[in-house]
Amino acid sequence: MKTKVSFISGLLTIALALVLTTSVVFAEGEITDVYTTGTSFSSAGDFVVRTTNDVYHFQGNVYEVFKVYYDDPSKNFNIAVNLDGKCKSFIAYNREFTVFYDCTKQGFGARKIMFSNPDTQYRFDPVEYSEQTVLSDKRKIDKKTAINLIAGFLPEMLVS
Repeated sequence: MKTKVSFISGLLTIALALVLTTSVVFAEGEITDVYTTGTSFSSAGDFVVRTTNDVYHFQGNVYEVFKVYYDDPSKNFNIAVNLDGKCKSFIAYNREFTVFYDCTKQGFGARKIMFSNPDTQYRFDPVEYSEQTVLSDKRKIDKKTAINLIAGFLPEMLVS
């Protein structure tokens, strides 16, 4: 009987140690600052944009990465920002798509979409994409404004 009690006590001690260790590991995760917040113009709801320590490499350039979180988590994505040049370039991406944003004579907006799966293209509204080719008629746009525009409008392209 004493061995059973010792064995059960040992198991409970190990289980408790595992639970506490796991909690500590998750508590020490990367904490990021809120960069901006807003409301999307879609059913995705409100959004929060957080800074990260991640970097995104594209065509020899290094991009700063922001994470966009919505009330509807299925709409979450990242925004990579290249700060070089007169107009910053932005790349919104997740596992399914990549949307490139840039400035032209017409202004700031979506320029190109690439899909990781051919079926993903059917989840995007081409009319909404066309409307988002100019989100701002300004040739120069600051980083926070561009991120707010992308986070506010991109979910509108997604057909639910």
